[in-house]
Amino acid sequence: MKQLFIGLCAVLLLLAVSCTGTAKPQPDGSFTPVDDPSMIVITENNDTRPGDSNARTDETSIVARFEGVTITRATYDAAKTEIQLVVEELNRITLSRDYTKWLTYLSDEYIETYSDPETLQRVSASLPIRGVQLKSLRDYFFFVFVPSRQNMRVDDIQFVSPTRVYAIMEISPTQPVAIYILERTENGWQIVVKNQ
Repeated sequence: MKQLFIGLCAVLLLLAVSCTGTAKPQPDGSFTPVDDPSMIVITENNDTRPGDSNARTDETSIVARFEGVTITRATYDAAKTEIQLVVEELNRITLSRDYTKWLTYLSDEYIETYSDPETLQRVSASLPIRGVQLKSLRDYFFFVFVPSRQNMRVDDIQFVSPTRVYAIMEISPTQPVAIYILERTENGWQIVVKNQ
């Protein structure tokens, strides 16, 4: 029962994050959701997203171009499959609350950003639970990442560079959210921060 309650809270939190993006206590004691800076509401209309109905579907069709690098449909499909597997593993990690395993999916910049006292203070101020002060990356994992990333799925991906991808979950047909920003590295797909 407790896991069901936590899961429902996480879904409600994710829905609210996708709509507002900030957490502020209201006079009646309610709150808007956690400002999780690693989630992005997709607002731009990008014609290169392969999920669009007018996208060609043959394997050699080009879905994105970046300064001389082209992403084909075959590359997109392979990346999406890989990312779906990564997100399934991240779902298992959040369910089991396995901090040590989670660290293996983080880029150095992500670790540095969410270990920074100023970033942790800013995120602490946006938490819906009053009085919680994040002091470490471990705190960020347990108080922000785990509650906001349970039961994620990849409905689409969007290349934003030849190696960087938004993993997108459609909260509704008009509300796609980048639940993860992943970059392909020599160590596989790793979670990166938004503005690198």
